[in-house]
Amino acid sequence: MLPEQSPNKHVTREHEARRRLQADDKDSHARALLADALMCQDRLQEASLEFAKVAVADQSHPSAHKGLAAIANYFGHPRRGRRIMQDFYEREPVELDPYGSDLPKERQPPAIVQIRGFDKTRIMLGARSDGTVSTKLRGGHFTTKFLLLDPPFQVHRFTIARDNILRPDALPPHSLILNTIADADVEGSSLKSLGTYLERHPEAIIINKPDRVADTARDRNAERLANIEGLVFPRTERVRFENASPDKVARKIDELAFDYPFLIRRVGTQTGRSFARIRNRQDLDDYVKERLNATYFIIRYRKILWQGRLFRKLRLFHIDGAFFPVVCHLDKVWNVHGGNRKTIMRGDETLMAEEKSFLNVWKSYVGAANVDRIETVAERTGLEFFGMDFTIDEDGSLFIYELNPAMRHSFDHARNFPYKLPHDKAISNAFQAMILKRFP
Repeated sequence: MLPEQSPNKHVTREHEARRRLQADDKDSHARALLADALMCQDRLQEASLEFAKVAVADQSHPSAHKGLAAIANYFGHPRRGRRIMQDFYEREPVELDPYGSDLPKERQPPAIVQIRGFDKTRIMLGARSDGTVSTKLRGGHFTTKFLLLDPPFQVHRFTIARDNILRPDALPPHSLILNTIADADVEGSSLKSLGTYLERHPEAIIINKPDRVADTARDRNAERLANIEGLVFPRTERVRFENASPDKVARKIDELAFDYPFLIRRVGTQTGRSFARIRNRQDLDDYVKERLNATYFIIRYRKILWQGRLFRKLRLFHIDGAFFPVVCHLDKVWNVHGGNRKTIMRGDETLMAEEKSFLNVWKSYVGAANVDRIETVAERTGLEFFGMDFTIDEDGSLFIYELNPAMRHSFDHARNFPYKLPHDKAISNAFQAMILKRFP
């Protein structure tokens, strides 16, 4: 079930939509409002029927197709949901930003095209804070919601599906392409299509070239960063399992010569849902409750503690040649995540002082040798925008947990840790400046 909603508001919206449909049953806008009101009441089957009517009547109606696909995915039909959206984006890939469009052509602001893909990305249902239900894309991209705050330019969107970007004049007029595809294991086909487009349009200006994004897959990171002295990116192997029992998985782990504990994560996921630390055979049996039928990363685990008592995750964003500190998370659990900040760090002056030290003087915090290593990583990565999670080992060397453009920027933590706010704003400002700098 979806999170509990405020029913009265949505019942009123439903009645208003039905009243309009009684006057004109071909009013697609009213029917879409009806479907949305039903969806917000958790009446998903009814909502799906109404969304389907709108989608048939208007094949260019985005919210109807998104609602229909998200409900299909919710009820366990991800392939149907994906097909609905691929069909839609193949026909209707462009979302135009109306900002400044009412001005004379010579006075209209410059435009960028934000590239997304829809290959293995999923569309999901989620509750907004105002009690309404929304649809959202999950996986494969980084969001610009807090990176571009009230930009003085148009931000059009183009969603790649089935090579639609290769049609003549596929993209709307623009000065710059912003590639927000961040995971080749989710949107590999879209990255290839974008790469072909760039080969045909060598004059295009782009942030985050697709081949460089592809090189930030976990196993490729381990390969290309392997020989930097004083830096460790843990050994990572990509393994395809077919109907694999715990015994079969255990044999493969032995073949690869991984010792316990090790980490396992399903390829194409960025959150912790499929991510686990396997300490022994019992953990492995618990993880493989059902036979594995997917590709997984097997990752060497290393326990590194700050002051011998807490796990630490440092994060930097790289933006247009410069690094910006994001967080110094300190946690009691190995899989450090932001949700624990409120209980572990808030109110602990020592831990907050540690984070402030990293945020205020990150280069001094990590040391000159590690700054040089981080700069080398940036040179080898070759992206204008990416994030890096890491820590510092007891011997002072750098240990990288993760590196890719998929990391999310937001102001969430600044609500409880106000000292973060200027650093978060600096990231947003730098990202926007990176774009403005590239306009003719």
